[in-house]
Amino acid sequence: MKKHHSPSSELDAIFIKSLLEAEGIYYFVHNDYFGSLNISPVIPLFNEKTIYVAERDAKTAGEVISAYLDEHRPISKETERVDSSYNLSAKIRIIVEVLLFNWFIPPIKTKH
Repeated sequence: MKKHHSPSSELDAIFIKSLLEAEGIYYFVHNDYFGSLNISPVIPLFNEKTIYVAERDAKTAGEVISAYLDEHRPISKETERVDSSYNLSAKIRIIVEVLLFNWFIPPIKTKH
């Protein structure tokens, strides 16, 4: 098995798996179910989903996955851009939550 792709969302994982199945490509998804829990930030080998394919199918899988990703990529990188500036109280809240409760939930941003 060869590491091939780490989907960025659950929806991408589902579509890629269905495309691989349609092509008859043998695959394995590391953390397929546990990675769906979203219990913490994505950590490779702990909760990141990774798709592995058989060596003999690597080229075909690459073509299938690339075609899907090219078709579903955002038109412009500007549409994905998010303002990542937080005020001081939001930064302090994030630090306290991480240190005391071992979780991170980004504050909801409102447009001014």
